[in-house]
Amino acid sequence: MESNPIPTDNRPEWLRSLSETSWNLELVISGAAIFLASYLPDAVDAMLRYYLENLVMDENFPKIILPLLVYSFMKVVAWLLILTFVVHFVMRAFWAGVVGLHAVYTQGIRYEHLPWQSEFSKEQLRERFGTLSDYILRLDRLCNQVFSTAFLIALISLGICMAYIFIFLAINVLPVFLGPKAGRRVSMIILGAIMLLVFLPIFTQWAMRVPRLAALPWVQRLTKWSVHNASYMVMPLVYGPMSYINMTFTSHIPKKKLVRTILIGSVIVMGGVLLTLTSTMLHLSGRTAFTTRDFYAKDRGPNMLSSGVYDNMRSPQDRLPPVSIPSEITEGPFLRVFVDYPKMLDAALSQRCAMPPLPDSISKQRRRVQMDSAHIACMTDFFRLSVNDSIIAQPGWMFHEHPVAGSPGVVAYLPSTNFKNGKNVLTVLVPSSKKLDSLRVYGQVPFWYAPK
Repeated sequence: MESNPIPTDNRPEWLRSLSETSWNLELVISGAAIFLASYLPDAVDAMLRYYLENLVMDENFPKIILPLLVYSFMKVVAWLLILTFVVHFVMRAFWAGVVGLHAVYTQGIRYEHLPWQSEFSKEQLRERFGTLSDYILRLDRLCNQVFSTAFLIALISLGICMAYIFIFLAINVLPVFLGPKAGRRVSMIILGAIMLLVFLPIFTQWAMRVPRLAALPWVQRLTKWSVHNASYMVMPLVYGPMSYINMTFTSHIPKKKLVRTILIGSVIVMGGVLLTLTSTMLHLSGRTAFTTRDFYAKDRGPNMLSSGVYDNMRSPQDRLPPVSIPSEITEGPFLRVFVDYPKMLDAALSQRCAMPPLPDSISKQRRRVQMDSAHIACMTDFFRLSVNDSIIAQPGWMFHEHPVAGSPGVVAYLPSTNFKNGKNVLTVLVPSSKKLDSLRVYGQVPFWYAPK
């Protein structure tokens, strides 16, 4: 007697023959999915860098906890997809190997010929493992389930991401283009409509369980509309395929096993999300995350040499720091200093930069030049640059896009005449948004000067 009996196969003949020949196609698809999914973690990181550089309008990072939470979820899903497709690829390859073994030894496992086993042990092994052909069939079914689960994870994640895109556009992007007040009103309307569509199926299903409400015609019509349209409007394109796979699984898996699987999966995913979120928050706040050395640096402060601030040591995929220089060692007559200008500085700059009135008689090109000159003058007053204890009042800022990262900012070339041999510290201060008439460190870069 086998511990895991094989369910009766009630599929049509054409579907059975199709599934018997689809395993090689599964291997190809799974291998291609592994290759494509391997790019997802870097793509998610690039999305976070773009968001922090171009869309964040507040310097208070706790206010962007929702985007960081979604980033953490997408990062976990990206690695989960890679893991699921790798597991399927390995299992299907193992299945192909077992099928080949059965083709060589067509009688499968001959328990009566097992060496070094008593008759009682042979019977126990026969009861425990069964025939090789049954194991091949169970393994084939398990491979199909893992393959479908991978696509279910992909579809659910894509649907959640599409729903969040609407929320993200409403909360973060609309205020940038429509202004804070108008953007907030429109975003609240859109957010309310999305929340209504999300919770409407839950409310209508609850109402249909109450006999008094289920008898009302308008409740029946609302329930029918929500079942057919509400979820599809929140997750277009993916809701149909996702529902076929999801309903097939949930209608065949016992309820207790289904609840247990959902709970375990939720704990694993949420644990990964919280771990990623914590690591990201620590990294953005300048702290070292999850170091295993008791006496290693706990903060990216003056005792830490961060490779990100040097162009020759920073990876192209890393986020551009507030202040960067070409190398940790400089020998020439000038040092190039690039100061990044993210979107979040717009609010602070607009409070301190009053545009002078321009006459209407000048041309548009001349007007743009004068506006740029006024902006540079404001940047000179906003970014306070110093090397060691020497304040550089007029560094000669110029607008510049970073040649590798492509981020907009300002650049200055500092003469090395005031540098001392050995270690120097470049510091850029900006006005504090929390305390009036005070400055905060925007970026600090140590470098070593060795004249030729």
